Amino acid sequence: MLFLARSLDEAIELAERESAEYAGEGGLEVLDMVQAYRISDGDEAVGVGTEVFSKLHALDLPENAFLDRYDSGPAHTRISE
Repeated sequence: MLFLARSLDEAIELAERESAEYAGEGGLEVLDMVQAYRISDGDEAVGVGTEVFSKLHALDLPENAFLDRYDSGPAHTRISE
């Protein structure tokens, strides 16, 4: 999902809200991991052809085992408290 935010914290808040709503509609579970990436510094147009990233997994793993396997590490991830 693409969000326009003033900061990384705001982008993460928007993503957490959106994922909770999406999960609630589909009977899915949201894990405590959100990844955010800066796409533009504001001086570039974001539109057709702008690359964004999203990944869904359907695995029979406990939550912690899933996060251990797919978390990209502390350099790119902030675990919610």
